[in-house]
Amino acid sequence: MIPARRRSVVLFIGLLGALSSPRPGASQATPDHAAVLERQHPELFDLLLRIERAHGLMFGGLAKEGDAVRASADTLPTFGFELDMVERLTALVSAPGRGEEVAAEAEAGFEVLGKRGAAIITRANAFHREVLGILADPAIPTFAARRAVVEEAVRRYLSEPSIAVPGAPKDMDVLYDHSQALAFRTGYADLDGLIWAGYWLKLAATEPLTDIADPVRRAEGLDTVMTRYQAKLSYGDPPQFFPSELPMAPAIAPGTIFLSPEAAMIWDNVSMMQEVLADILASPRVTDVRGAIELTLDHFTDPNYDMQDQGYWEIMALRHGIFFQGGYPLTLMTESELNVGGHAAHLSGGGAPIIGGMPG
Repeated sequence: MIPARRRSVVLFIGLLGALSSPRPGASQATPDHAAVLERQHPELFDLLLRIERAHGLMFGGLAKEGDAVRASADTLPTFGFELDMVERLTALVSAPGRGEEVAAEAEAGFEVLGKRGAAIITRANAFHREVLGILADPAIPTFAARRAVVEEAVRRYLSEPSIAVPGAPKDMDVLYDHSQALAFRTGYADLDGLIWAGYWLKLAATEPLTDIADPVRRAEGLDTVMTRYQAKLSYGDPPQFFPSELPMAPAIAPGTIFLSPEAAMIWDNVSMMQEVLADILASPRVTDVRGAIELTLDHFTDPNYDMQDQGYWEIMALRHGIFFQGGYPLTLMTESELNVGGHAAHLSGGGAPIIGGMPG
C-alpha cells in the first residue's frame, strides 16, 4: 500500500499533468487559415465570398424557376428569369463589399438542397478558402511545409465523410449519365456560364499563390486574375466571355495539383456535383426533386461510386481545352490551344456541340 503522504504527491503530480496536457480532440486549435487569406489579400477574400453567395442566390432562384417550369404546360423557361438573374449576380460579384447584404438570402438558397446539401457546399467553400489561406501564409514559406499543412487540411476535410466529397476524382461522365443531364446548361446557358466564371476564379486564384514567391509579384498576379475574371462578365469575344466548358483544376490550377492533387480533386468533384444539382432544379422532366437531390449527394460523397484514376482525370480535363475553360490565369489566351473545339474534343469526331448563348 502506498503511504498517504506519497499518495498525495502522486495525485498532485497527476493533476498537474492532466491540467497541462491538451484534452483529446482539442489538443491544438485548428488554425484559422482563412483569416490569413483575409488579412493578406482582403480583395480576393471578399470576391470569393461574393461568388459563393451568388451561387447560393442562383440555387434559390433556380429552385423557384424549376417549380414554375414544371407547373407550366409548355415547360419553357420563364421569360426574363435568366436575364434578371444574370444581371443581379453580375452586379453582386462586381461590387466589393456587397456580400453581407445577401448573406441570409444566399444561405436560404443553399438550403433548397436540404440541410445536408447546404452543409456539403458550405464545408467545401470553407475548405477552399482554408487552402488558399495556407498558400498565402508568409509563415509557411517552403513548398514542403505548405504541402504538409495542406495535407492536414485535406485530412480534416475528409474526416466527416457524410458531408465531404472524396479526395479522388469522379468520372466526368457523371455530368451526363443522369436523366436531367444538361438541363441547366441548355436552358440557362448564360447563367451557367456566369457560375462557371466563378469556378474559374476560384481555381485561377491558386496559381499566383503556388507559383510566385515574391509578395509584390504575387499580389500583382492576384490582381491580374481578378481583373480577368471581371472581363469574363463583359460579353465580349473569348476570353472576355464566360467559359464554354466547366473549368477543371488540371487546366486552370496545375500548381495546386503539383502541391496537393487531393485538394484539386475535391474542388473539381464539388463543381461537378453543383452542376448536377442545378440540372435537377432546372429540369422540366424531374418528378421527385428532393429524391434526385439526395441520390446525387449520396453518389458524390460515396468514395467508390463512379471514380476515375488521377491520370485519366487530368487528360480529360486538358482535352476539353484550357482556352474553353477560361484560359490560363496568368497568360492571356485569345484562341484555343487545340485543333478541335471544346467539349467532345477528346472524341474521335472532334468538334464540339454548340450550346446556345455560349461561344463555340
